[in-house]
Amino acid sequence: MFKIGIIGMGRVYDYQIEAVKEIRDIQVSAVCDTDEGKIVKKPEKARFYKNFHRMIKEEKLDAVVISLPNILHYEVAKVCLEEGLNVLIEKPAVLDIQEFKNLVKLSREKGAVFVVSLHYYFAKEVQWFKRKYDEELRKQLGEITYFRSGFFDPYIENGKLKSFAKSLNGSWIDSGINALSVIGKFIKDLEVSESRLIFIDEINRYGDIQGTVFFEFGFNNYGLIETGWVYGIDCKISRFRFENPKKEIILNHSKQQVILKESGESQIIADFSKTGNRLVNHYKGVFLDFIKHLEKGTDNIDFAYYIHSLLFDAVNINGKIEECL
Repeated sequence: MFKIGIIGMGRVYDYQIEAVKEIRDIQVSAVCDTDEGKIVKKPEKARFYKNFHRMIKEEKLDAVVISLPNILHYEVAKVCLEEGLNVLIEKPAVLDIQEFKNLVKLSREKGAVFVVSLHYYFAKEVQWFKRKYDEELRKQLGEITYFRSGFFDPYIENGKLKSFAKSLNGSWIDSGINALSVIGKFIKDLEVSESRLIFIDEINRYGDIQGTVFFEFGFNNYGLIETGWVYGIDCKISRFRFENPKKEIILNHSKQQVILKESGESQIIADFSKTGNRLVNHYKGVFLDFIKHLEKGTDNIDFAYYIHSLLFDAVNINGKIEECL
């Protein structure tokens, strides 16, 4: 049984707590939030703290889960790792690739497990298709030659940004990493070729409100990821095309379904829509994976670094279109 403390009791916390209820090898011993009103959301046997420094000093924890606004991730993770605590940190782990490297270095110096919660990696439809593709479908479909992933949220309403979204650092930082967690599971040599992130200070001075990022991979293959808060929809979908031009796979993340499209006809070939809340399902996977890392003393740093590098590359080259330079 691993005793954990959760730092931050915002929107993600609700899904985490529901997921942990079904995992017998984890006990939430303590929770922390600066808002004392959140005490009503704590598990019955857990202690509530307003100060995370006090929590990690007083509690004998095996690990902490950091679920704070992105801008606070680095400093809080640094303190916890310096204390030798194992850390599971929400995506994105940091807002700068050098900060990521610093935390990895510190975790290894302290002998602590450092894992990034890339929860879409554990989506049921993603897991199912990855397994089926590796086991049998690759022979029918061939290699991936194109992808298009769209992650959209209704965070702008009547021209105004919803208050909670201010801490998300824009649609690309918030949702781009989710899409990359899916696409990166299948394609290991992605490179950002172009990035078009739209910033409108009057609406959101904290980050972009819409983004389209183009990628190259393999031999002359390409794909794109779109994120946005402006369409008024909650929709997450990833499409893959293959060497077999007659077939397309659609991962409907919102409905937890896998769809095969062939000759204009669509067929659901895997359906997890009745297996419970999709985000709770994601976090079950996150926590079960974290347990394995704690038991083995391993991490997911290689994959997380790959994903974060792409995330920040898109920010760094935003608006730089080679043909127009």
